[in-house]
Amino acid sequence: EMESPVLGFSHLQLCVSDVSASVDWYCAALGMEVMSEHGDVVALRHREARLVIVVSSGEPDVAHSPIDHLAFAVADGPTLEAWASHLRELGLEVPAVVDELGKPSLQLRDPDGNAVELVAPAPR
Repeated sequence: EMESPVLGFSHLQLCVSDVSASVDWYCAALGMEVMSEHGDVVALRHREARLVIVVSSGEPDVAHSPIDHLAFAVADGPTLEAWASHLRELGLEVPAVVDELGKPSLQLRDPDGNAVELVAPAPR
């Protein structure tokens, strides 16, 4: 029996209504950087997290997407609270960190209304 060749997660590609607005938001909200640009297709990278998000122009249809939300791991609650404060200082609309099933969670919306969650492990 052949073993799966999958090594991990490659990237996530999002259809967005305004590429530059989404690039700015993801760079601010998740600390990503532009890796490559090919016309209206921009790949963003977070090197330490080995995460790539590609944004491209198109007609986002959040109402019919099978994806409920994107969730990214954060070290702990205090780190999450500090990041939320930082994002507010940058002028992003940031709600309070909430407790979701015992875990600190910051629930954001990108410029197209996609739900983006930053979540920390439950405190010990």
